Amino acid sequence: MSNYRNIGIAFLSLLLAGCSPRVATSFWKIGTPADSTVTGYTVIHAEGKTRHCYPIEAWSDGPLVDTYHQLHHHGVAVESELMAYRIYFDKKQTIDPYCKRKPQLELAHSHWYPNDSLLAAGYGDDILRVSGTVGVGSVKYWKDKLRHIEDVGERQQWIVKKSRKKATIAVCDVDWTVPDGNQEDPERRKVIDLNVEYTMRAGHRDMRCDVKASEPIEGLCTGVQTIPAKGGKDTTTIILENGVLLASWGTDWPVNDSAKYAKETVGLGVFIPKKYAGELKHDKQNNLCILTSLPLRAGVGLHFYLTCCGATKENHPVARNAEEWLVYLRRWAKSLK
Repeated sequence: MSNYRNIGIAFLSLLLAGCSPRVATSFWKIGTPADSTVTGYTVIHAEGKTRHCYPIEAWSDGPLVDTYHQLHHHGVAVESELMAYRIYFDKKQTIDPYCKRKPQLELAHSHWYPNDSLLAAGYGDDILRVSGTVGVGSVKYWKDKLRHIEDVGERQQWIVKKSRKKATIAVCDVDWTVPDGNQEDPERRKVIDLNVEYTMRAGHRDMRCDVKASEPIEGLCTGVQTIPAKGGKDTTTIILENGVLLASWGTDWPVNDSAKYAKETVGLGVFIPKKYAGELKHDKQNNLCILTSLPLRAGVGLHFYLTCCGATKENHPVARNAEEWLVYLRRWAKSLK
């Protein structure tokens, strides 16, 4: 019953805050003072640095370029009033969550890194140290172990579409050489384009992920990390009638700066519909599921869902412990297909 009460409180908070459900995107290219004439140009103070940035809709570059540091907050991001997520623009392409203390849109002001004044005003913040893990719902590759998407011809990120009620962001790996053991033989190498879209709806904390590949491929996977990434143990796999539910719960420093930041207790969840759920995989840092449509066919995609809860960050979290989180996730997964 406590879980239903918490959801009711969270919805009431949304109404009392006068916050009608909305979504927004955040995508900033780091430039120089010479870019001051570009529409939307602003100076952002974050991570101990002053950055001259301007908003963009899309960006792409080759694998030898440090794309991670080309962009402010290191990749495209999307938010609702309840949660925000960013995609790292590098080989990891990890999904990293930002949690709201109270229901509101924040990234236009905090740019992912709220200053002391914004924190004092009740803004949220990054809540998870993802390191080299799957984070929550990132698309990776499994070949004897979890692997990042590395050997590519070009990386792309863009805002697919956005409105007040729904927004979609995407990442694409062009000419990705799949690490299937045939790299030494050019005739047997598998080179594909991999496209992943994440869609967030207003009033929701979860996202839908749609995956497409230009050629058949097996070995793509997703899942949840342990918290902390090194040493975490509280992960759960639940086989439901309609699919596979992967869950994680734990407490860790959200960033490496343990002097300024407090530890955060976080819940992660990924649901894979039954027809796309393959073999389960585990390592010391991740709880994973192979994605399959027996196999993924060219031009035909698959989808899954991801969600997150900040138990210590949110004023009215949907769960305060691992048991409540599993209750919430089971109910959430029941509504998906």
